[in-house]
Amino acid sequence: MTEINEFQHPDSIWTWKSNRRGGKATLWLPYVSQVEKLRKNTWRFSYNGGEVDTDLSKLDCVMFYGASGQIPVTLIDELAVRRVPLLVHRRNIGRPAIFLPAPRADSEDILTKQIITRTNRTKRVYIARTLVRERFRAVEHKLPTPSAVYGRLARARSLGQVRVWEAEQSRRYWRIYFSQLGHPNVTRREKGPLAAALDAGSMFLAGVILRWLLIHRLSPSHGFLHEGTDYMGLVYDLMEPARYMIEEALAAACGTQSVDGDSDMLTKASLSMLKNQLEKVVYVPATRQRVRRKNLLHGNVLALRAYLTGDMRRLVIPSEGERKGGRPPKVSYRLPGDMPVR
Repeated sequence: MTEINEFQHPDSIWTWKSNRRGGKATLWLPYVSQVEKLRKNTWRFSYNGGEVDTDLSKLDCVMFYGASGQIPVTLIDELAVRRVPLLVHRRNIGRPAIFLPAPRADSEDILTKQIITRTNRTKRVYIARTLVRERFRAVEHKLPTPSAVYGRLARARSLGQVRVWEAEQSRRYWRIYFSQLGHPNVTRREKGPLAAALDAGSMFLAGVILRWLLIHRLSPSHGFLHEGTDYMGLVYDLMEPARYMIEEALAAACGTQSVDGDSDMLTKASLSMLKNQLEKVVYVPATRQRVRRKNLLHGNVLALRAYLTGDMRRLVIPSEGERKGGRPPKVSYRLPGDMPVR
C-alpha cells in the first residue's frame, strides 16, 4: 500500500508537492476502478497499477484519468469541504468534467497568481522570452545561433520585440527545415501535406499539455507569449520548447511516406513517429534525471507552476541534453517517470 509522504512518486501517481512547509500534493490516478473511505480523512483509491491511501486534507487537486466505475458523492462532498478540485478526464474528450469548490482567494490560489503574473509586463515578457529561447535552443543542431543573437532576445522588453525576434528566427529555421526535407519552396503557412502533418502533431501535443495544465489548476486560456484569451494560449506557450518533437517526427515520416502521395497517410505516419519518439528515454541536465520524452511536456507545466508560486526565482524549462559536470540550476520540481541514471 502506498501513502503520500514523498516529494514525487516515481510512477507519477502524484505530480507535485511544494517545497514550502505544509505543501500539498496533486494526485493523478490513471484508470481508477474503485474508491472507498477508510477512516475520518483517509480514502483508498484503486487504479491501474495499485492502490494509494491518502488524507484529503493533504491534497491540492485530484484527477481521475480514464476512470471507470462510480465516484461516491460523499467523496465529492468531502473534497468540496476541503476545497480540493476533482477532474475526470479521458483522451478523447476535449473538456474534462470538473467538480470545483466555490471560489475563494487564498495563498494557494494558483489561478490568481497566474493572472497577476500575466498582468505584470516585466514578468510576462520574461516568461515569453524564456519559452521562445528554449524553442530555438532545442533546434540548435539545425539552426546554429550566435550568442549575440540570443543577447538581442534577452534585451527585449516587450512582447512585440520578442515576436519580431521569433519571426526572424522562424523564417531562417523553416527555410533550413524544409530544404533538408527536400522541399525548399514550401513555407510553414502554405497548405499541403507537410503543414497538415505539423498541425496534427500540434493538436496531439496540445491534448497532453492541456491535461497537465488542468490538473495543476492553471488556466489554459491565459498565456504569456500568446495574448488572446479566446483559445488555449497557455497550451501553445508551453508547446514552444517541445515543437522540435513534432518536426523530428515529420522528418522521420517523410522517410517512409511520399509527400506527393496521400496527405492522410503522411499525417498518420508522422503521428505514429511522434508517439514512438515520446517514449524515447532522454537525460535532463536541469534535474539530473533520465525520463521519457513525454515527461518533458509535464515538466514544462511543473516549471511554470514553480515559478508562479515563488518556489523558483527563475523559470527553468526542462530540456534533454548530455550529462556534464558542474552545478545544475536550482529547480524545485522533479519530473515524473524517473529512471536510474547510468
